[in-house]
Amino acid sequence: MKVSLVRIFIVLLFALGACSGEDQPPAQTTPPKVVQPIKPSTADIEKPTTAFAEEKKPQVAEKAPMEKPAVSPEKPGIVPKPEAEDKKVASEKKEKDEPGFYVVKKGDSLSSIAARTDVLKDPLKWPILLRLNRDKLGEWATGENLPDRELPQGTKLKVITSNEARASLKKATGNLWVVNVLSSTSSAEITPPAVTLVKQGYPVYIVRANVQGKDYMRLRVGFFKNRSETDEVGKKIKEQLNFQDSWSTKADEEEYEEVAGFFKSIEKH
Repeated sequence: MKVSLVRIFIVLLFALGACSGEDQPPAQTTPPKVVQPIKPSTADIEKPTTAFAEEKKPQVAEKAPMEKPAVSPEKPGIVPKPEAEDKKVASEKKEKDEPGFYVVKKGDSLSSIAARTDVLKDPLKWPILLRLNRDKLGEWATGENLPDRELPQGTKLKVITSNEARASLKKATGNLWVVNVLSSTSSAEITPPAVTLVKQGYPVYIVRANVQGKDYMRLRVGFFKNRSETDEVGKKIKEQLNFQDSWSTKADEEEYEEVAGFFKSIEKH
């Protein structure tokens, strides 16, 4: 029994030795360790600074957007005027269209306005224009060159048209008496007394006259009912102006119709 166990043990050893020499698989090498790449956290990724980004970004000059003019919704293609300009144009139009007034323009004078066909039609009628506007031109109205001196631009003057004057005058009433204050060939001589009398409220006018082929300007104050009334007014004027050559006379109907209507219109203002 003991011998059998020994034989079995020996056989097993022999079998194990044979297997270890031929059938034993070669020793396996340790496989290389695979290292998995670690993905960085999005929190750990450093974002480029603004300055760096701007350096990398090509610089492009920005063009200012072109402003397109506003288009009127009522009339396409028409650019509306600024509000201030609209008001100015409306104001000028109102002054221009307003009856009974004239807005002084550059270069205008009393005589040039009086000569206009839509005003008095005669440059010698400037005293009538001055009398209408003595509240505005009273202090300014001085000097021998007054009729032709340039008026302050933009001044709004009252005016009377020839049509208005004729409407105020129905026909000659017989009040043809006037004071002939002065007769002269010189405008410089006749202007100062005319201005003085206008400022004192007298109905002053200037007419032309031709005596023996010589042209004169006659400074007159009218019109009065009779000789005695005229003499009384003439006496006051002589004292105020220190004139001795003034006299009372009767104007013809043509002169009366030419001038009297303006004075009647002035009385209405």
